[in-house]
Order: sequence, then C-alpha cells, then structure tokens
Amino acid sequence: MRTVLAILRYGQSAQPRMLVALGAFLFFNLFNVFSLALLIPFLEILFAQVAEPAPYPSSFSIEAWKKYLFYQLYLFRIEVGPMTALVYFSVAIAVAILLKNAFRYLGAWHMTYYENTLIQNLRNRLFAHLTSLPLGFFVRTRKGRLLNLATQDVQIVQEAIIGTIYNLLNDPLTMVFYLGAMLVLSWKLTLVSLVVLPLTGWMISRLARSLRRKAHHGQRQMDIVLGILEEFLNGVRTVKAFGAEARERERFFAANAAYTRFMIGLRRRMELASPLTEVLSVLVVLGLLYYGTFSVLEGQIKASEFITFIAIFGQFLSPMKTFNQAVSRLQKALVSYRRIEGLLEQPLSEEYSRPRRVRIERLAEGIRVEQVGFRYGEKEVLRGVTLSIPVGSRVALVGPSGSGKTTLVDLICGFYEPTSGTVWVDGRPLSEIDPVSYRRLLGIVPQDGTLFHATLLENITYGVEGPPDVERVWRVLELAQARAFVEELPEGLYTQVGERGQRFSGGQRQRLALARALYRDPQLLILDEATSALDSESEARIHQALAQLPRTYTLILIAHRLSTVRHADWIYVLDGGRLVEEGTHEDLLRRSGLYAHLYKLQVTA
Repeated sequence: MRTVLAILRYGQSAQPRMLVALGAFLFFNLFNVFSLALLIPFLEILFAQVAEPAPYPSSFSIEAWKKYLFYQLYLFRIEVGPMTALVYFSVAIAVAILLKNAFRYLGAWHMTYYENTLIQNLRNRLFAHLTSLPLGFFVRTRKGRLLNLATQDVQIVQEAIIGTIYNLLNDPLTMVFYLGAMLVLSWKLTLVSLVVLPLTGWMISRLARSLRRKAHHGQRQMDIVLGILEEFLNGVRTVKAFGAEARERERFFAANAAYTRFMIGLRRRMELASPLTEVLSVLVVLGLLYYGTFSVLEGQIKASEFITFIAIFGQFLSPMKTFNQAVSRLQKALVSYRRIEGLLEQPLSEEYSRPRRVRIERLAEGIRVEQVGFRYGEKEVLRGVTLSIPVGSRVALVGPSGSGKTTLVDLICGFYEPTSGTVWVDGRPLSEIDPVSYRRLLGIVPQDGTLFHATLLENITYGVEGPPDVERVWRVLELAQARAFVEELPEGLYTQVGERGQRFSGGQRQRLALARALYRDPQLLILDEATSALDSESEARIHQALAQLPRTYTLILIAHRLSTVRHADWIYVLDGGRLVEEGTHEDLLRRSGLYAHLYKLQVTA
C-alpha cells in the first residue's frame, strides 16, 4: 500500500481532476444501477402481476418499502394502461443510460489527464534526479541498468497505471452499488453469491506474491540484456575489428533466452487471474439459479426480482474481474517502481545536497591543491598531491597512463570530493563554493570530444544562456581550426551532428568541442588530451592560437605528447597517483627524471 501511495503522489498536481472523476464515477454507478432496476417494472407488466395493497411504510423496512413500491407500480399500470406505462419506463431507462454514459465519459476524461500527468511527473522526477547524481554514481553503475530503469521500468509502470487507476477507483464503487441493489432485492441470494469473494481474494493474493517475485527477476535479467546491447553499440568498431560478432551474438542470445523464460512464466501466472475468477463465478451463478428458482417457486421472491437479481449479479462479476486484472497489472508495476525508487533514493551531488554556498563570479587568485588524496572504492588513485595554478598561468599535467591526471582535474572541477586534503579556489575551500557558479567559469575539452544530437550551432553554444552570437561562433571555430570544414558543409552551422557526432571524424569532434569550450569565454580552460586525434599541423596551430590567448585565461593541459606542453609556464609530473616532479620543460629535462625519460622516448620514437 505504501508503494501505491508513493506512485499516486506523482499525480498530486492533477489531484482535483481525480476528485472530479471520482464524483463522476459515483453518478455513473448510481444511474447504472437505476437503469438495471427499471427491468422490474417491465417484467411486472410482462407477467401482469397483481400486487397486494400496502400502506406507506412507517419505519425503515426494506420488505415494507418493496411491497409499497410494487403496489404503487400496480396502481400506475392500471391507471395509465400497460402500453403507456411501458413508454414511460422506456423513456426513463433511456435517460438513465444517457446520463450513465455521460458521467462515465466525464470520469474517464478527467482520469486520463490524471494518469498521464502522473507518468509525466514520474519521468521528469527520474530524469531530474539522474542529472543531479554525482559523477561517481555513473562510473560504478552499468548503463544498461540505467537505460532499463529509464525506459522499460517506466514503461511498465505506465502500462499498469493507464486505465488501472480507473479500475481501482471505479470498480469498487460499481461493486458496492451492485451489492447494495442485490441486498435490497434478496439478502439470502446475495449471501450465496458472495461465496466467491473470499476464495477469489485468497487465490489472487497468492498469485500476486508470485508475480512480484517473477517480475523482480525478469527486470534484473533485462538489465543484463540492455547492458550487452549498450556495450555492443559503444564498441561496435572493436567487435568488428576482432571478428567477435559470433561471441556477442551468443552472449545476447543467452541473456535474451533467460529473460524470455522469466517473461513466459510471468505471463502464464498473470493469465491465471481471469479464468480463475470466471470459473468460480460460473459455479456461483449455477448455485444462484438453483436456489433462486426454488425461492420463486416457494413464493419467497418475485420472478421479476429474481431475473433482475441475476442481471445485476452478471454485471457485478465484470468489475470484479477487471479489478482483479488491474491488481495483477499493478503487481508488476510495483516491482518496477521499487527499482525506480531505489534510484531516486541515491544521494545527490554536493551542489544539490548543500545548496547554500558562496557564489563566485570570477577567478581572482587561482587554484591550490593541498595534500589531496582520492579513492575509487578500495583503489587509491591520488596520494598527497600538492600544486598551485595561479590565475593567467599555463599549467601542464603529464605522466604515464593511469597516473591520476584526469582524476585530479575532476577534483579541481568539483566533480568529486577529495578523500583527503583540500582544493582551494581564491583562498576558499571548493566545498564552500556554489558549484554551478564555479563551473560557469570553466571550459572543459574532453578527449572524446562528445557532441550532442543537435545542430552544430546548438552544440557550440551549448550551456550558454541567451540567443547565439553567430559572429563569435565563427571566431571560435577559426581559433579551433574548425572553420574550414564547417564552411564546406551544405547546411553550415545548421548541420545536424547526428548521434554522438559520429558523422564527423575524431579530430573534427575534438576541434568542435574546443570551439564549444572557447565560446563560453572561460576563465579556466581545461584540455584533457583535447588534441590527441589531430594531425601535427592542426595541433601546432591550435597550440599557437592558445598561446596567444590573453592572460585572463588560465589554462590546464593534460597531454601524453610532451611536445605540446614544452611552452607551459609550469609542468607537474604524476606517477602512480603521486606528484613526482615539477618545473619548466628545460628544468625537467636537466634533472633527467621521469619527464626527461618520457620525452626522450617520444623524441626517439
């Protein structure tokens, strides 16, 4: 029940619509039962029944009121004649059915808005939470699981919710109204008919527990299927290059077969609910026919009442059946929602969990990293690193692969909190600075040059508020050595980049990513192997252009090609997560340490 209420909470903004729908359902069921009850006058006229005189009831007695109403019906039939009475009752039934369906549509109209708004709010909440999670969460979580949560699980919840809330609200009301009408007609027949409810409820509850277990296993298996698919799509070049298509097919087929087995079992159990309910209902109807016929022959109930009772009971079975189906659908949705809820309970990034921090408008003094250490789980990546990056300086971070260069930059950007030590920005701990305002000062060019599925203009102006400055876009493209190939495109700046920018080469993506960072006019520009995919001539031109940037820019270069950092003001050399050397290019060569060794290897290669 707690989980159901948690799901319904997402429809809170549309709650007035649900209340209107609930009111409409009340009137729908009222006119529904009324239209069925009007069968009795028809049957009384058909059988030309004679009613015994009955006075106006002096107390609330169902039997007394029934006798009184039957007598009034008899008098009305005698007064106006059978055919005229039939016309009156036909009109009454037509009006009742018209009103019944009008209120049903009104309720469904508002309920449709409520249900779809609930799903929209759930999707928005999930994506907003994903964008607010720390970078470390995405490093340790498989993308296949996240894709499954954001698509498959939300889709399951949607399929269960759309129409199900209607059934969960309307069907109990319908059953209550029908049950009330049946009790009025014959409480003995009603008790006989209710034999089916406890037995059906027990069987459905057993079935529901089984459905939850199966659905949980099935969704975990789908995580694996989507994980394999995501790995293949990301590494399709590698798969093709190594001729591993058959291996990937075997992995996918095996995972998909396991998922299919789970889904077959789940579907079989879901399909049990409807036939179980129907079989039990038929047995009860047979019992009712026997007992009801006996009661009519014994004079305990009128034939018109018994036939109307059977008609109402037949209608009573329909909402009971759809209600059980809705409960079955809801069981699968609860499993998916609990998985979504597990993601929503993941702790947010520091900028969201600690919002009241100092805003920074510009970088005045610079950055100092003091005795910083960092761990990924049990793995120690950085140990006791201390360095300074004054405003306007050109600083390079070099070292072998895995030495901690990118992790150090991630700490400087505030993507992670250090395990030990402090990152200082303008003399203040980075943890005390509002990260949104701080990152507006940064321009980051990653090694992969990620682009988004949008136009080139939208990619280059990404993250900058206000209308795009096209002239400035062309200037930064020229600075990034990208203007020439952009001008050759038929649609120029309005060319669609495509999924992950795959229509451009690696070098072109890097240059476009550099243009995007420069368009922000950052005070701290970070290039993480940002020119590794460029030819030597383009790389030289870019570094020459960067060298001409005014000293209002602070520049951090991460590079394996040491020839690109020789003109840096200061070079920090990392190895095994430690800072082992620092100095200018010439100083480091004279020391004949790790930097000199790496440089000689590259020069002689």
